Amino acid sequence: MKNIVLCFDRTQDQSGRRAATNAGALFALVESSPQQLTWYDAGAGAQPRGMNALKWRQTAAEAARTSVEEAYRFLVDVWTPGDQIYLFGVGRGASCARELARLLATIGVWHDRRDHLLDYLLDTYVLPRTERTAADWARVTRLAAHLTGRPDPAVPVRYLGLFDSVTIPGAARSAADHLPNVAAGRHAVAIDGGHFGERIRAVEEVWFRGAHCDVAGRPGACWPLADIPLDWVLDGAVRAGVRLRGGCRLPSPTEFDALAGSTHPLSMRKLPEDARVHASVELYVRAHPQYWRRLPARIEWADAEWLARGERLVPTGAPLPIAPATPRELAVAH
Repeated sequence: MKNIVLCFDRTQDQSGRRAATNAGALFALVESSPQQLTWYDAGAGAQPRGMNALKWRQTAAEAARTSVEEAYRFLVDVWTPGDQIYLFGVGRGASCARELARLLATIGVWHDRRDHLLDYLLDTYVLPRTERTAADWARVTRLAAHLTGRPDPAVPVRYLGLFDSVTIPGAARSAADHLPNVAAGRHAVAIDGGHFGERIRAVEEVWFRGAHCDVAGRPGACWPLADIPLDWVLDGAVRAGVRLRGGCRLPSPTEFDALAGSTHPLSMRKLPEDARVHASVELYVRAHPQYWRRLPARIEWADAEWLARGERLVPTGAPLPIAPATPRELAVAH
């Protein structure tokens, strides 16, 4: 039995430690070995100047389909029963990770390549061009069960880690939130972001202070803020069994990180009344009471022990010295 880690990033064709997203930073910490295979997709960038909106939507949707198909084919090549699958994604890449999880719940891992059946399944059911309902996917699952001879073709996903998932332009709704095969997961959502996509009820969803870039991580982010959701999603992955590179260090964020940056002047998101808000936001609210206006009337604080985690990524054994570099410099090569 081995681990298989797949990451859908959104680098926007930029490089350097300050261009990394939180998904990329997390992936850089993950061990790659015969005991833990890894797969990484850099993702598509932003809309190019001069490209009309319709063309861009079509291009973005096709790029996402290609990413999910390539990830699925990787699993076809390396997955065996009992392997633990871990999926990570950021922004539109988070939607790709969810789509792959849904595909695994619907048809499992299809090893049969006869008569181009696998090509047909991927072309038809990966980010379908027309809207599919839960009943549609149930019919596909029954067909897969009949063709494979397995009563339940679903393949489990051990952990689904997402950073501020946004919808893929040009992709039809596909009921990707129905993920009964996901054992555990965490979704970090930006309080001060733009238009919010779909809620993801299949995993633990927690709201963090900052704009999309401050939760997803990318150029323009407030890096102390970005490290807080990175720490939370990574903590869930470690608890779920992800192996990290030997000697890697990522000290947990402090109260100073929670107070970093300023309040974004405008937020297009309205938090659900039952939203769970990360406990780091409480520190900021105490210093900036006007921020209460962006939060639900009754707040459930999540991850109350975030300051007490300490350096929980230090391997057991002799303690390691704290490196002088920043957490992100440790996670991402220049």
